[in-house]
Amino acid sequence: VSKQQYDWLHVAVGADRTHWAGVVGVVNSLQYNTDAGRRLHIHLLIPAGSEMDFDAFMRCHGLHKQPQLHVVSFHKSRLPKIKVESKLTNLESPLNFARFYLGELLPSVRKVLYLDADVIVQADVQELLDDSLRQGELCAATFRKTKLGDKGIASLRGSKLQARFKQRYGRPLPLRERGFNAGVVVINLARWEVLNLTKEVEYWIEANTREKLYMLGSQPPLTLALFGRYGRCVELAASWNVDCLAWRLL
Repeated sequence: VSKQQYDWLHVAVGADRTHWAGVVGVVNSLQYNTDAGRRLHIHLLIPAGSEMDFDAFMRCHGLHKQPQLHVVSFHKSRLPKIKVESKLTNLESPLNFARFYLGELLPSVRKVLYLDADVIVQADVQELLDDSLRQGELCAATFRKTKLGDKGIASLRGSKLQARFKQRYGRPLPLRERGFNAGVVVINLARWEVLNLTKEVEYWIEANTREKLYMLGSQPPLTLALFGRYGRCVELAASWNVDCLAWRLL
């Protein structure tokens, strides 16, 4: 890795075909609101086998062959079997889980900002990336108002889940902790690899497929893996991920 590459700012966005339109909004809003210039590199995670279709789609939207845009193919075969208990659509999409493999997909990247494809950026991510994880922390994200044990579809207070968490980590899941939003999260990929968190997330995906421990898709296994192997993320200011405004505004 060159000295110049260490100064790059990395953003990753994952989207299956149904969310490609969102990628256009993410890319345009990222580029419009930054002074980073060539420092900014945007990695677009798409399903393997759809490269030609995605290239044509990006060409139609004036985003073809920009040097700061990098298309990364994700093979669904990399994932364990997934079973999501929810009526919400698209939660079983492999691209929802691609964020857990960023270290493999981007081997030369040490720190990355992951964005969901429904995010519209309204600030300069240069500030966010330059200022985050300066002490080698694992991750930074905005916290939810709700706690892990609160009632609702996102709750992690089920008795089977509690028993499984304590069996694996030797301590109870901290249900009074607030959850975090993984749709806008800065990740230290070097630290992620040291903690072997991809395998830890896969453990929870596989356990849930067998035992129906939680609902929803990619957020619960990430939350369980982090609180089990590491702890809480660094809290970002709420202004970096504002919920419920046409789904999110950054």
